[in-house]
Amino acid sequence: TSLRLGGFYYEGSNTLNEDRVMFPNALTANFPFYRAGGDFRFKYRQFELYGVAMRGHDANLQINSLQNAYLPAPAVNYSGGFVESEYWIHPWLIGILRYDVVNSPADFANGLSENTTRNRFSPGLQVLFRSNIKGVFEFQHSYGRPVPGTALFYHPNGFVLGVDFVM
Repeated sequence: TSLRLGGFYYEGSNTLNEDRVMFPNALTANFPFYRAGGDFRFKYRQFELYGVAMRGHDANLQINSLQNAYLPAPAVNYSGGFVESEYWIHPWLIGILRYDVVNSPADFANGLSENTTRNRFSPGLQVLFRSNIKGVFEFQHSYGRPVPGTALFYHPNGFVLGVDFVM
């Protein structure tokens, strides 16, 4: 049995108009961003649960009407993460459940998602064929995305088949 906890913080700056192709009369602009969050991993016998939570903040700029200077714009804030559980049914067969979520009001306001929260639920199986070969079978139920040119949304669900090979 084990429990690990962690945290992180990252900050930097985004660069706008670095090559001066989009706005030739405007200078290059830098504006700050940060990411902060935490992670955990819990293991008990054949069961494992782990995940990450993160908060992001990006300062934002917009070009003025003359396209030669920048004005402050509303910052973009979002949060999200994932949680995944694994259960070792046999030493060679692992059941997985994963939930991913992003809370982004800006994406909703820009029509990129059906709701302010985008999420995906993914159940699956992993089969260890050999010590260095693993097969992955996963179903993904995803959030609503817009159908271009309409007011409709669709859910691009999918099925993933994969093989991991390690030398």
